[in-house]
Amino acid sequence: MRINPLLKYGLVIFPLLLSACASTPPSMTRPPQPPDENTSQPPLDLHTDDLSAEIIYNILTGEIAAQRGKNRLAFEHAYQAALESRDESAAERATGLGLQANLPDAALSAAKLWIEISPNSLKAHQIAAVMNIRMKRVNEAITQLRQVVAIANIKGQSGYLQAAAIAEKSATPGQALDIMQQLVPGESQDPKALYALALTANRAEQRKLALGYIDQSLAYDPESAQSLVLKTHTLIAMGNKDDGLAFLKQAAERSPNNIQLGKAYARMLLEFTQPEAALEQFKRLNRLDTDDSEVVFSLGVISLQLERFDAAKGYLKQLADNRQKRNEAHYYLGLIAEEENDSDGAIGRYSRVEGKHLPDAQVRIAKILADRGDLNQARETLQRLRINQPRRQVTFYMVEAELLREALQFQTAHEVYSNALELFKDNTDLLYARGLNAADLRRVDLLEQDLRKILAANPQHADALNALGYTLADQTDRLVEAKQFIQQALSLKPDNPAILDSMGWVEYRMGNLQSALEYLNKAADLSPDAEIASHLGEVLWKMGRRQHALEVWRAANQRDPDNRFIKPVMGRLGVDD
Repeated sequence: MRINPLLKYGLVIFPLLLSACASTPPSMTRPPQPPDENTSQPPLDLHTDDLSAEIIYNILTGEIAAQRGKNRLAFEHAYQAALESRDESAAERATGLGLQANLPDAALSAAKLWIEISPNSLKAHQIAAVMNIRMKRVNEAITQLRQVVAIANIKGQSGYLQAAAIAEKSATPGQALDIMQQLVPGESQDPKALYALALTANRAEQRKLALGYIDQSLAYDPESAQSLVLKTHTLIAMGNKDDGLAFLKQAAERSPNNIQLGKAYARMLLEFTQPEAALEQFKRLNRLDTDDSEVVFSLGVISLQLERFDAAKGYLKQLADNRQKRNEAHYYLGLIAEEENDSDGAIGRYSRVEGKHLPDAQVRIAKILADRGDLNQARETLQRLRINQPRRQVTFYMVEAELLREALQFQTAHEVYSNALELFKDNTDLLYARGLNAADLRRVDLLEQDLRKILAANPQHADALNALGYTLADQTDRLVEAKQFIQQALSLKPDNPAILDSMGWVEYRMGNLQSALEYLNKAADLSPDAEIASHLGEVLWKMGRRQHALEVWRAANQRDPDNRFIKPVMGRLGVDD
């Protein structure tokens, strides 16, 4: 069995990084989200000079009640203050407190007061619409949504998209579609309204209906990039992948100067795993606008994926020098430096990363330090991260333990996992990782304890079933029991190479060499992992196919010279290479 590490040191790794290029912009796939009507408002900060004693009393009493968690009482006083003061912020506060108190009718009364005081408040109409939908008052909701559309459009925003977002947030996809169909007139010639309808129909998985709305929208605005892209995604969702890509390609070719459409086509090529073609598209867009940082960034990341490091460095340095996407640029330049074995350069780049990518960059620094042999400093880096980034403590504990495991310090890694579990009891990832580490300690009792705890909560945890079965097969004579666990795992993930490897290994341990060979060959076809190769070679050796075994082992060593599996098995079998 190949037990894959739970985490990679590059928490922002190529597939995730490429998502910056490959994903479709949110504005093209779903409506913008309205403000959350449950978001609590800060205490009021009204100027009290012009307020009556009664209003001040209600404001203060309401705020004190809110601080003490007496939401109903807080609402009653806040609503009274809003009624008397006719102040917009007071009405907004009352609405929020009514929602916190789970008093929908009262909260809706406050929202209506808010609208009465401030008829053009977009947020007030949005919240009133959400509440009416949830209270099954569809006619009232549509009245509010019409106001949302009108006010948002005046503000230069997309009113129908906001209405669609409210409907989707507040109802089932089918109900949202029904609401939008009532909101948008059947004879509408507004391409933005029809686009919003198409989005909602897609969410409801009414693809043919969505396609009809998109075609209507394109009839009125044939150059709309968002409608063209949405039609592409709809065709793909209907199973017409080639047609979808061909449609977008034709659209991009018809409008070669439309950068937004060109970007969408390039991203789609990435989604279809055509990085070379995507690269050429982004190069064309770069010639149209050399200052577009998104295009330059995409060129850098795709070049990195294709291992064209010099080109990637050129694009990424341009961003870093111009202070555009500089944190991402420094991070990727650090990755390239690592690939080029320039650890000092990598640390220099990672040290300049700030913002949301800072933790990932610091993890990379810790890995470099550990590889240099400075494990203590690496651990100190991760311990600082746990203090500064408390929400990601589990991840940093896991990375620290994995560094220790790579240094073969399994007992210390066990202590790190155990310390983490003191804080995050029953965390599945920590239990699983500590269990796997126990296998390297040859403590089957500890492994079994942790993995059975996972299985008690989730009997279909395929990885835990597999790890338990493999370890029992590898380190004990409980082979029948081991095979049962692995069979359960295989039924859940029939094409998983790690589980196929485990099944091959337990068959080998039970003396079923031909069956073992079949499972291990299938596992090796799916994964070039050195541990699978070590098992396959051992079975071949035992079957007398020794030249083939040597070829398997040598190929594995060539792919991964630092692996810890091939040399021990060859030594145990007395094989000289």
